[in-house]
Amino acid sequence: MRWRNRLWLRLAQRALKNRDRERALAYMDKGKDEISTLQDQIAYVNLLHGAGRSQEGLTLLGQIIDQKGASAAYERRAHLLRELGRGEEAITDLDEAIMLNSDNYLNWYTRGVLNRDLGNYEEAIRDLKQSISREGPESIISTYYELGMTYVESGDPAAATRWFQLSIQRPERSIPMYYFMLARCLCHEGKPEEAKQVLLQGVELADRYEAQADEGYALFDESTSYSRGAFLTFQRQMKESFSFRLLLADINLQLGDIDGGLKAIAEGLARYPGEVELYLKRAMLLSAAGRADEARENLRLAVHQEPDDLRAYAELLRLLREEEGEAGEEAALELLTGLMKRQPRTPIVCYWVADSLYRLGRHEHALDMNSRLLEVEPDDPANYIQRADIYIEMGSLPSAEEAMQQAVKLENSPEIHNKLSYIQYLQGHNEDALLSLQQTAELDPEYEQHPAYQSASGHIYKEMGMWDLAVQAYSRAIRAEPRQVKLYEFRAGCFLETGQLEQAAADCTRGLELDGDAAELYSLRSSVYYAMKDYPAAAQDMQQYLHFYPEHPGAYYRLGQMLYKNREEEAALAAFDRVLSLIPEHADCYLYKAHIYFGQLEPEAALQHIVSWGLFYDKEAPVGERVNAIRSLEGFTEEILEEAAERLRGMYGQSQYLS
Repeated sequence: MRWRNRLWLRLAQRALKNRDRERALAYMDKGKDEISTLQDQIAYVNLLHGAGRSQEGLTLLGQIIDQKGASAAYERRAHLLRELGRGEEAITDLDEAIMLNSDNYLNWYTRGVLNRDLGNYEEAIRDLKQSISREGPESIISTYYELGMTYVESGDPAAATRWFQLSIQRPERSIPMYYFMLARCLCHEGKPEEAKQVLLQGVELADRYEAQADEGYALFDESTSYSRGAFLTFQRQMKESFSFRLLLADINLQLGDIDGGLKAIAEGLARYPGEVELYLKRAMLLSAAGRADEARENLRLAVHQEPDDLRAYAELLRLLREEEGEAGEEAALELLTGLMKRQPRTPIVCYWVADSLYRLGRHEHALDMNSRLLEVEPDDPANYIQRADIYIEMGSLPSAEEAMQQAVKLENSPEIHNKLSYIQYLQGHNEDALLSLQQTAELDPEYEQHPAYQSASGHIYKEMGMWDLAVQAYSRAIRAEPRQVKLYEFRAGCFLETGQLEQAAADCTRGLELDGDAAELYSLRSSVYYAMKDYPAAAQDMQQYLHFYPEHPGAYYRLGQMLYKNREEEAALAAFDRVLSLIPEHADCYLYKAHIYFGQLEPEAALQHIVSWGLFYDKEAPVGERVNAIRSLEGFTEEILEEAAERLRGMYGQSQYLS
């Protein structure tokens, strides 16, 4: 029988040389009683493990260790334990293996890979470098790769680049994934051109693998000392990257080569038809090329392939909103309504639907959907922030504040306190707004130096009448953002309130130097000049403002005041008439016109306009009060005022004027 067992072993060895592992295992099983050398025992263990009979392999290794205490047996058992998810036991075996034979690179290599699996990156790097120092040219290439992967997983892709470069220095010993990982690291370093050249080599090799009947296993086995399990892992990684076409498309996008990117995706879809990742990437490329219709079509294909994959919806929503305005939002809502039927209790879907309704101004419906969202996800502050936004648009600021208070309870973050401060400011709760804003700075001390914080502080101080503090806050904001035009407007308003007219005018002028179309600055500077009694300059700025808002009655009224002060009576009359053409009940315009006509010695015209002023002055007041108001006017003779009072009384005595 012994001779027969030896025959089985020889046949097994021949099968192994021919890479026929299944037959080799069958022969080994028949001749296992004659397996005596450590090399054959380890080979048998490898075959058992590869066939899914790992426990038999572990039992045999235990017997070898008990009999021989061989470091190779410890190393091999650690290898099996690692793949079975028993990492701590494997580390113990490897410690023993290294104590028995520290010159064997494989012990260091296996412990290095295992330490990486366990997240012990410093130890992994140490062990793999020890392995490299002991290895020969046949195995060292794969260790370069594993060391590179350790650096990547530890968060240091720049350090990994060197080792991945070494892994491809001998192309005959390289496999496709070596090129892929080097290309990824080069991309991370901002070297897309180099990354593309490297990746194209990997693509070519990957295509060679895929063209083989065995998917490239023979090529892989000739190039490396990895196990068949490792081959299957690398194959899975290649397929997950769609034969590297996804990364190639990304690199081409970085380089601005849209056609190259689209070509890579087309090649990917030819190999992996219907893959959502590829449709998403093609949509991104088409969008970057300004081909929005085609991008949307690819996103719809992605939705069709995976109707529950939310990524395609998110990008499609973005494109619909960017390209089609309100009609796009209607299309977005239609898309989301279909998704809602599939996933009625998925929080992000409820959030999206509420957001779309909010954008369309359907606030009651948006609020209802937000209520559903809070039922399924009551512990996310973003949902309460959305509720607050809806209430703000509905004009229900107390409800908005209540929603934000709920958000604060869930997340004590500076962003939430900042928004709460804004809502309190809108309600005129300035002290509360200031306290919330200060809480923002306590949570994020750096935010206190941010111009947004300073300008918000300025707004609150201004509303509280603390003009000096408001000026200081706006000044700090201006120092941080000296080209922010609005900040000059805000500070100028404070200077005007405190009578610092020169500073106010200077701020307005500086703002207009930065943006000549800042209409509000013309209006504000006009008020400053008016306060300085520089009526021509005030009128000129108001006319500039009217270029932007030619139908603004308030601007014409103020222009009329300035022209009146500058004794340009005809121009002032024209300005007041323009106001009255827009607002016939503007009482003060009639009074100004009465003064002008009285000064021009046109008493009847003056009298008529005094009466008109009385008609529209405080329309809710009883007629007696209005008559008394006429009699108390200054700048006219008593006779004219008495006549105007009588005419007004008489008009109210006639039925056509009663209301």
